[in-house]
Parts: sequence; structure tokens; C-alpha cells
Amino acid sequence: MPRRGNGTTQRKDGTWQATYELPPGPDGKRRRGFAYGKTMTEAVAKRTAALADIEAGIVKAPGAEMQLGEWLDTWRKARANAKGWKPATVRNYGDVIDSYIRPRFGKIRLSKLTAEHVKEVLGSVRKDGKPISTSTQKRIWAILASALQAAVDDKVIPQNVATSTTAQPARVTYDERPVLTIQQVKDILAELKDTNDWLYPLFQLSISTGLRQGEALALGWSDVAWDLSEISIMGTMDRSERTIVAPKTRTSRRTLKVGPEVVKALRWQQDRQERLRTSSPDGLVFTSDQCTPVYDSTVRRHWADICERLNFHLDDNGKPTMHWHDIRHSAAVLMLNAGVPAEVVAWRLGHSSLNMVVRTYGWTSTARYEDAAEAMTAVLS
Repeated sequence: MPRRGNGTTQRKDGTWQATYELPPGPDGKRRRGFAYGKTMTEAVAKRTAALADIEAGIVKAPGAEMQLGEWLDTWRKARANAKGWKPATVRNYGDVIDSYIRPRFGKIRLSKLTAEHVKEVLGSVRKDGKPISTSTQKRIWAILASALQAAVDDKVIPQNVATSTTAQPARVTYDERPVLTIQQVKDILAELKDTNDWLYPLFQLSISTGLRQGEALALGWSDVAWDLSEISIMGTMDRSERTIVAPKTRTSRRTLKVGPEVVKALRWQQDRQERLRTSSPDGLVFTSDQCTPVYDSTVRRHWADICERLNFHLDDNGKPTMHWHDIRHSAAVLMLNAGVPAEVVAWRLGHSSLNMVVRTYGWTSTARYEDAAEAMTAVLS
């Protein structure tokens, strides 16, 4: 490929290529752009026009010819480093990109991406053929909008098509998840106790406090204040890294009062560890028979067995529809229906917003609505 100087090169097919510098990408690395023409004069002219477009903020070449999937990978890596994302956050972003965006439009050029493409991704379906949830639509849109805005800021593309009025996600709606009744909770606890099941203390703790699964699995004996009947949430077990990391949010770090049944369950677990010699070097409350942390997949499979055994929330094929995370939902609903103020429920769950509790669990608290009606009737009568 003979060079002719001044950043111009004649290609093997006889056409000419003119090279120029682009603004650094999200990772801060230098980038080059290329303009092509049948003659050297034409290639140079196109390069001059491209440089003028960059200067004016109207970019039509180089970076804009990058594929969407490539840009998303570059953007995600740069953002993860800049924001100090936790492993779970990096994984979640990657899951959304790989499951919904990359298969459909990963190879499309940034310069060719339109609002219709974004709209089409939001209207995609899951592997089982069912429409994706509104919350998943919002996550897809948020990733695209943020990544494309970074491309606009870096003058790679002239506009963010995800912010178009025709490419907005549907308003998030919260589907009714299975919720355990008080009687079902009692039946599960009785079953676990009678069979001396290792899941007993974890279930008692989770249904009583509404802890996230990772928070419960990361609990250490040093986090238990026996004399005060309190536990302190200091971290969460990351299911990818298999290590304890910082809590999900600032408000996730909290100290909770627990009742005598939780204290009793924790004592049961402590005695079990001592009897079976399954204490871990890290001092974790919940450990496997090999003295290692208990992982979410182990809990998930065992919980499914419990649901099948007790015939709780099964589909037409006899498979459980209730996930372990639904225990957290059940705890929130039971607290609300018991008259615990929503702001207290939000704090115990480690939510950063009271609105989250109201939006997510309000539809289940019919008893509280009835209490309000009765109270107003008494006032006005």
C-alpha cells in the first residue's frame, strides 16, 4: 500500500484513503478516522469535510461507523472504571446488553441507528415468547440512552436517538408476585424445624427482616449483638465474585432489631456449626458442610424443593412459581398489613426511597386500605 504523504494512502484496489485524528473515545485512547475517494484529491476533500463536521459537532464518519455492540462494550468498561461499579452492576449491564440489545442491533453502525431501532428493542420478547417486563424495558432504554449520550458528548454522533419521543419505554408497572400468608409461613417453619433442615435459620431470618439474599448470606457472627437482639448489615455476598462486597446502596448499611424467634434460629445455627464443625474462617453465619459460604444457587434449588414438598405456588406443571426473592416481598407485605408504617418498612428493607415501598407493595396492602376506610368512617360519623 504505497503512501503519498500528508496522511494519504493508495489502497490495493486503487482507491485513496486519507487519515485524520478523532477526539479521544470514552476510554481516553486516541482514535483515527478515514476518508475514502477514487482519487487522492477526492479523499483529501472528504477528510477536510469530516474535520469540519467534527468541529461543528456534526460527525458523519470514523467513530460513527463503529458498531453499536462495540461502542456499548467500550462505554461500559469506561463507565465501570469511572464510577467504580460493583461486580454485580457490571454483570447486570452486560446481561441486558447481551440478552436484548446485541442480538438484534449489535452490528448496526452508530450512524445508522434510529429511534425505530430503539423502539423495536423495547418491544422485543423473552426466550419463552412472552413480552419483556416494563422494568426490563426501562433498563434497556436507560443503558442505550446513557451510552448514546456519551457518544454525542464525544462528538461521535450528532444526536441521541434514544431520547426521541417515539423511543421512550413504557411506564413501569409492578406485577403481583406470589406472597406467603401467615399460615404458610408457619407451615414452612414447622416443616423445616421438624426435618432439622439447614434452611430453617435462613428462612426465619429472611421472612422476619426482609433481608436481601446477599445480605443474609454475608452476615457474620460479629454482626450479631446477642445482648441487644440486633444484627448489623455490613455487606452483601456477590454471586459472581463469591466474595463479600459493600452493600447495594448507602441506606443498605443498617442495624435491625430482631425478635426472639430470629435469635432462637441464629442460636440453632450456631449450635449446628459447632456440632458439625462447619464454621468458616470468615466467621459467616451461614456456611456449607465444607465450611464455605452458602451460594444463592444452592438456596434457590433447595427452596424449590421445599415449595414442591409443601405444594406452595406451583404452576400447571408442578414447578414452583415463587422465587426466594419473593420471601423479601412477603416480609414487606406482612409488615405493612401488620400496621408497620411504610417509612419503617422501607428502612428495614434498606430501600433508598419510601416511594419504592409504596409503588412495589401498595397493591398488596388491602387490609391497610380497609383500616383507613374504617377510621374515616369513625371520624365522620
